[in-house]
Amino acid sequence: MKRLLMTMLALSAMAIMLTACSHYCRVTTYDGQVYTSDGHPKLDEDAKVYQFYLLDGKKVILNQKDVKEIKQED
Repeated sequence: MKRLLMTMLALSAMAIMLTACSHYCRVTTYDGQVYTSDGHPKLDEDAKVYQFYLLDGKKVILNQKDVKEIKQED
């Protein structure tokens, strides 16, 4: 019983740490659209596009020239 409790506490601690490490970014385009990404957008330098996922899991691809600002949110 004690071993089970220790295992559950360790798993809970790991879950909390993973949640605390996640971050969001606000991506603003020159035409005024604002997106909230799950993690930092990735720049594909060959294609000149940013790729990222919204909080609901939808994938977004934006031309680099259309992105005005990427700001990390707390």
